[in-house]
Amino acid sequence: MTAAFTEAQKDQNDSLLEIINQHKGDTSEVNTLSYLGIQLTDVDSSHKYATLGLSLAEKINYQKGKANCYLVFSKINFQLGNTPLAVQNSLDALNTFKEINDYQGMATAYLLLQGIYRDGLNDYRNSLNYAFSGVQVAEAHNVMTYLWFRGHKILPLLLGEIGQTYALMNKPDSALIYTKKALDQHELFNGGEYEFAIYLMATIQNMQGKYDDALKDYRKALPLAFQEDFPYDTLQIFSGMSTLFRNIGQFDSSIHYAKIVATGWNNQSEYKNLLEALNNLAQIYKQKGDIDSAYKYLELGHAIQDSIYSLDKNREVQNVTFSENMKQQKIIANQAAYKNKVQLYLLLGGIFILLLIAIILWHNNRHKQKAKLKIEQAYIALKSAQAQLIQSEKMASLGELTAGIAHEIQNPLNFVNNFSEVNKEMLEELKAERLKLKAERDDDLQNDLINDVIANEEKINHHGKRADAIVKGMLQHSQSSTGIKELTDINALADEYLRLAYHGLRAKDKDFNAEMKTDFDESIGNINIIPQDIGRVLLNVINNAFYAVNEKQKLIKENYQPTVLISTKKIGDKILLTVRDNGNGIPQNIVDKVFQPFFTTKPTGEGTGLGLSLSYDIVKAHGGEIKVETKEEEGAEFVIQLPILV
Repeated sequence: MTAAFTEAQKDQNDSLLEIINQHKGDTSEVNTLSYLGIQLTDVDSSHKYATLGLSLAEKINYQKGKANCYLVFSKINFQLGNTPLAVQNSLDALNTFKEINDYQGMATAYLLLQGIYRDGLNDYRNSLNYAFSGVQVAEAHNVMTYLWFRGHKILPLLLGEIGQTYALMNKPDSALIYTKKALDQHELFNGGEYEFAIYLMATIQNMQGKYDDALKDYRKALPLAFQEDFPYDTLQIFSGMSTLFRNIGQFDSSIHYAKIVATGWNNQSEYKNLLEALNNLAQIYKQKGDIDSAYKYLELGHAIQDSIYSLDKNREVQNVTFSENMKQQKIIANQAAYKNKVQLYLLLGGIFILLLIAIILWHNNRHKQKAKLKIEQAYIALKSAQAQLIQSEKMASLGELTAGIAHEIQNPLNFVNNFSEVNKEMLEELKAERLKLKAERDDDLQNDLINDVIANEEKINHHGKRADAIVKGMLQHSQSSTGIKELTDINALADEYLRLAYHGLRAKDKDFNAEMKTDFDESIGNINIIPQDIGRVLLNVINNAFYAVNEKQKLIKENYQPTVLISTKKIGDKILLTVRDNGNGIPQNIVDKVFQPFFTTKPTGEGTGLGLSLSYDIVKAHGGEIKVETKEEEGAEFVIQLPILV
């Protein structure tokens, strides 16, 4: 860091401290406290000012100040390795910014969240989701800077972060697209080049084997980092150069730059750069035959990786995310209930007015035919209003459905808690028995206690998987796919998932058996779809078909051959994909409900009611349709219509 910048930063901090010492107790003091919290590198001082800022913001009810302080706490907790709390802090900030429509704050919160999920959890999917959300907000509301401005625009910075995430996912083509977008927009306000984008370009070229170009860009980025007063960014440049020299076999140079990263790293730096350097050292020393050094750096890398991406942290973050989703669903449900109530009153008022008009027309119109026509029109409007009222009632039930699912999740969790408590008591009893003299021990009692603990652990595992399946289903239903469409052989895909579903059921129930039939139209060729998503649709529908024939076989047992047929057919510019079974069919009174979220005819614990609802959303997103035809006691037929896109 340059001496001029250090002196300027010191003068600025002194000015800010003068504002704090005045103790005006206003919004400017809150903003100053949060700014110092984010700028200071000392964690204790940063935490002190953020705590003071949050306390004052709550006292004067300054929402923006509260959100700013939440972001400071997120930065601090991420530096300390408390990733779950960092996520919670950023989500609290994001929600507060949303409440006051502060788009700059929202974009900044999305920027922090994408970094935490990528660098703290190795969760690239959620990292990209938050980054793209930040881009959407910045573009829609013309957000230029982010909080605590450092000299460059937020939109190209978000695009650059997306490029880096794709590079870490080993997708250089996607990384190159977003890195070029960042470079084209000139990240610095003075029109100069920002070293982060230059570094990313070098990293992508390194991945593509363009080593000469990569080395030029790394060397170009290095002086820019000092010139723009971002000295901590030099470590990522050195770690990239270490990888480049390792790729071209210049091991001494690779070791040199890797050791610079290893010795210069601190809590202001990024873990991924340290891990990259340690991996290079371990691999090079292994090739050189220096096993002791290789093992040293390998173990060090594993220890750091375990501390960052631990299973407990991931579970805590999943709990934070799940709680946040439930909170947002409750807010949406309350908003929908209020909106539906207003619509209900408006519809009732409209019905009353329509009836009044109909009566007036009936009494006052001298021409019978004219009066009859107007009454018929009023009746049609009345039927339309009635249909809208029914739809409003359906929407109002969303809150009740959410509460029901929460109860469904609580049920297996209660089992887990109860069996865990019982295991604790039995292990205490076993411990007490082991403390006795050997001659006084009851071996049968010890064996019984051990067997009971094992049995209880199996039950805990079973009910834990139940809760996990419900949560995953809900999250899967609420998230949109980020997949890319590609030309796919729909016949091969259908055949693959038919056999996948069949063998999956056979693995659970060895007594299950069914006949599989296919009727594929070979003239279809490849169609443009997201194969993973359409595969998920097929798996849901085919699983339901096998479930139906299996249930019928349990009842009939003799003179019945369970059969599931899947067929494809090309009609014009569309294809029809049909899954038919000879099970018991679907009762007519519930056919209209099968695609509703959380609706299921299966017993508790065997289904969440989200499979067909999710399938419906996926097919609609592809521009298609999904329908069901059924006859009770004869079977059901699901027809999926998809467009053939060139």
